[in-house]
Amino acid sequence: MSPSHRILDMMSLEELGNHVADARARALDLMSNLSDEQLLGPKLDCVNPGRWEIGHHAWFQSQWVLRNAAGQDRVRADEDYLYDSMEIDHATRWDLPLPSRPDTLGYVDEVLQRTLAVLRDNPSDEVVYHALYSTLHEDMHTEALTYTRQTHGWPAPTLGLEIDPDDVEGNG
Repeated sequence: MSPSHRILDMMSLEELGNHVADARARALDLMSNLSDEQLLGPKLDCVNPGRWEIGHHAWFQSQWVLRNAAGQDRVRADEDYLYDSMEIDHATRWDLPLPSRPDTLGYVDEVLQRTLAVLRDNPSDEVVYHALYSTLHEDMHTEALTYTRQTHGWPAPTLGLEIDPDDVEGNG
């Protein structure tokens, strides 16, 4: 039995697509209330710049799902140069000519939409396997975005939640 058949024994293609989309939404939520300056952040050995991190999520999905499994071309001509963590030394990630926030978000969204389309239209064994692989990778990097926020002492993310102050009780 192939790895993708084992995956599809656990969840449907629709559920896998929902996991892919949810992972991306969570990553975007974690950076949504950060300024452009915070998304580059101070240079530290223990974290990545946030704008690089979110671009890397999309690059990994593009590399493995779209290019490797589905045989598509790069989404951005410079995506390997900007986001390939095996080739880009950690210390130089702050110095890369990263796309603007809107361009980064456009790239991230295009990769997601193309990935969901491939899952829907051509769910080969390789596509299914690499879609889950890239989603788990994104979840791991989302955890990294969380500890980046904590390391810098930034406020907790809202994660798309609105908290009614009347719903909170406390002693002080």
